[in-house]
Amino acid sequence: MIPGPVSRRWCGVLLIAIAVAIGAMAPQQAVAQTEFRPVAVVNDSAITGFDLTQRARLMVALGLAAADAEDLRPTALDQLVLDRLKLQAGRVIGLKPSPEMIATGIAELASRGDISVAEFKALMSNQGVTTMALEDLAGAEGVWRQVIRARFANLVQPGEAEIEAELALVQKYGSAEYRMLEIGLPLVDDGRNETQTRALAERLATELNGGGDFAKAVAKYSRATSAQRGGDVGWVSTARMPPELARAVAALGIGAVSRPLDVPGGLSILKVVEKRSTGAAGASDPQLREQIRRRLIIRKSARLAEGLLQEMRRDALIEIR
Repeated sequence: MIPGPVSRRWCGVLLIAIAVAIGAMAPQQAVAQTEFRPVAVVNDSAITGFDLTQRARLMVALGLAAADAEDLRPTALDQLVLDRLKLQAGRVIGLKPSPEMIATGIAELASRGDISVAEFKALMSNQGVTTMALEDLAGAEGVWRQVIRARFANLVQPGEAEIEAELALVQKYGSAEYRMLEIGLPLVDDGRNETQTRALAERLATELNGGGDFAKAVAKYSRATSAQRGGDVGWVSTARMPPELARAVAALGIGAVSRPLDVPGGLSILKVVEKRSTGAAGASDPQLREQIRRRLIIRKSARLAEGLLQEMRRDALIEIR
């Protein structure tokens, strides 16, 4: 047995060692607790600090390289709120993300960069994005597509008059295609009312036409899904645009920025990056008519989906912590 004085000294050393060990562990535990603490609750679904950090990193990795992940947190939180609403809409009709939905969604993301799924996942991992964050995004989008199809399948089929109007537009503008960037602004968002949003959009358009940084404006203000890609909407044909939008875009030169344009659910500011002519096609071309029919279905579906999402958001119980 250790004599009394030595025993007391040993106990003192042991207690100090334990205290030091606990002190070293405490910050890590505090970080972990903070990271997984809810930063928002959407109805009954929590969004944690980890979810938020991952979505911000994912947005940077998907194309917002000019933005810092920390600056993207408000936009990332907004997207996560919408994802929770999409998943909840799916649950109402018995839908949840399936492995097939998730795999398809991730493959689509990879295809945008023209790389394989394995390469895409490796690229995301190198930028600190977990597979779970990818699956969460892909799953929410997969469920949402099914929700829209189930709710609106009978409402999106275009009539012959609509197809003829689109054909006339293609003929008028020579079937041009534009590669564009966009900033999408909901009319009511982030504490702004419609009047304030319109004033903000006018100011942004003026600043951007004067040489302002479009990528930074996208990162800070855009709520469109294209914000994940730096605002890049890719190549868009005039056949996919409403007539007033086609006229506005056709009047822009390369590098020019549009005035704020009214679109379903809000305002859009567009920047033309490239333009190409696809040549005029005959109005009786059955392939062209089918192409236009599908584009009209996509456009109508997007408009109805946006309306439903805004309605769900308005009725949801959303607590930001």
